[in-house]
Amino acid sequence: MPTDQLDVPAFVLTLLGRGWGWDRAFTDRLVHPTNHEFYLVYDASGGRLTPSRALSAHLALVILTPASKSKTFR
Repeated sequence: MPTDQLDVPAFVLTLLGRGWGWDRAFTDRLVHPTNHEFYLVYDASGGRLTPSRALSAHLALVILTPASKSKTFR
C-alpha cells in the first residue's frame, strides 16, 4: 500500500468529476457510477476514505507496475 499522503478533498472532487456520486441513503458514502457495491465512506472531519469490502477486494487484484515497465508508458 502507498504511504504517501493523499489530498482527500481533492480526490473526492476528482471522483465526482469521473461519475462517482453521493449515495442518497448514506450522505457520507461515495458510490461508483455502475457498481454500487464499490463505494468509499468519507470522513470529512478526519480526512479519511474507507473503501467497501467489495472495492477493497477489487483493488487487491491490481498489480502495480512501475511506469518504466508499463507497455502504455510513453
